Amino acid sequence: MGAFSLVLATGLALLSGAHAAETPVQEWGYGPGYHVHLPKGFKKALFVENFALYLPGSLPSTSKWAFDLGTSYPGGPEGWGTGEVQTYTASTDNIVITTSGTLQITPVKDPVTGNWTSSRIETVAARDIVCPPGQAIRIEAWIKLGDLPVSKQLGIWPAFWMMSSAYRGNYWNWPMVGEIDILENVNGASAAWQTIHCGKTAPGPCNEYTGITNKAAHRWSGFHRFSVDIDRTNPGGSWREEQIVWRIDGKVVFTVKGSRVDDEKAWTALTRTPKYILLNVAVGGSFPDVLANPSLERTPNNATVGGEGSAMEVRYVAVFST
Repeated sequence: MGAFSLVLATGLALLSGAHAAETPVQEWGYGPGYHVHLPKGFKKALFVENFALYLPGSLPSTSKWAFDLGTSYPGGPEGWGTGEVQTYTASTDNIVITTSGTLQITPVKDPVTGNWTSSRIETVAARDIVCPPGQAIRIEAWIKLGDLPVSKQLGIWPAFWMMSSAYRGNYWNWPMVGEIDILENVNGASAAWQTIHCGKTAPGPCNEYTGITNKAAHRWSGFHRFSVDIDRTNPGGSWREEQIVWRIDGKVVFTVKGSRVDDEKAWTALTRTPKYILLNVAVGGSFPDVLANPSLERTPNNATVGGEGSAMEVRYVAVFST
C-alpha cells in the first residue's frame, strides 16, 4: 500500500471484555484515515473493509468481494428478480474507490441509448457470517447517498443488505432462504427502510412479497451509520425471544423478535444460517415503481438523472461479535 498507509491485519486483534468506549480497530490509509470502531458491548471484529486503505481509482478486492454482472445471476430471474432495468458492471464508471477513501457506486444513463448501468457487489463465500447461539453480531456500514431532488431520482434504489448463503447457485429459493435489508432508499425519499423477507409467499410469516418492514424518517445529509444486530443472547434460549435490531447512528429504529415471525423454520433462516453482505444501487424495479406512483408507471422516467447526485458512498463495512 506504500508509505502512506499502515494496514492493520484484517482479522484484527481479538479484544476482550466490555468496552466503556468505542475502540478503533482499523485506521490510516490513502484517504483521510477514517477509523472503524469496535462498538460498546462487542469484543471482536469478524470482518472489516475500510475503503480508505485502497488506492484511489481502484476496485474492491476480489478476495473479499464478488461483482454481480449483467441483468441476473446465471440461471436466475431476470431483472434480479425485482424488475430492475440496469445492467451491472465492474467498470470504474459505476464503481470505484474515490480520492476521499470511500467506495462509490454510481448509476449512469447512456445519453444516446438511454440504457442504465450500475454496480452491485457481494462478499465472497469465504467471508460468510453467522451468529452463534448465545451471542450477537452487528453488521454495520457508514453510508452517504446522493443529494439530487426527488424529481430527479425516481427509480434510484440504493441498498445495504444480507442474503442467506443458501441462495448461491439456486436463485429460485427466495424468500424462504431469508433476507435482511439493513438500509434501502428509493426515489430519493427522506426515509430509510428496514425489512426482512422469509418463509413462504401469500402471505407467509413475513407478509411476502412486502416483507416485515419499517420506514424510518431520515434526512440525507453527509454520512450516517447504519447497522443491524442479530441478537441471540436471550437467557432463556428460546428462538421466540431472539431479535433483529436496526439502528441509524446508534439509535434503534426497528426491532423484530422471533415471536412476531412466529415460524421457527423461517426465523432459523433469518438468524441462524450463514449470510453474505451486498452493496448496490439498482435502477427501477417493483419497490420504486410502487412508491413513485399508484398507477404503477415504470421508473425511472425521463427526468431521472443518475450520476454522482444519485450515487451511494460507503466508508467502511464491518461485522462485530460479542
